[in-house]
Amino acid sequence: MYRTYVNEQEIIIKLSTKLQRDVHDRVPVYEAVKSVAPRVLIHPQQISFAVNDANLGLIIGEVQRGAITVFAVEHIIEKSHIFGEKHVTEEIEREANS
Repeated sequence: MYRTYVNEQEIIIKLSTKLQRDVHDRVPVYEAVKSVAPRVLIHPQQISFAVNDANLGLIIGEVQRGAITVFAVEHIIEKSHIFGEKHVTEEIEREANS
């Protein structure tokens, strides 16, 4: 779990139980999610997010709103497992961030 501030708002970024076991270097995941947090925070109706990270692949998660907004990372899809990577990830990001 990673607790930080984005635009003077406290957020928490946490990984699913499976990812906690599988991801040894979590800092790149936290930084990737933090990079989209400002856009997500301005859309209170947004309940999910996707980040296309050049090194990690596609990071997908859920936004849990409360006193502190939680970005719950559920899946990381490695680039090698994405068919038609460029088109697919652009479409997923556009939908998740709109």
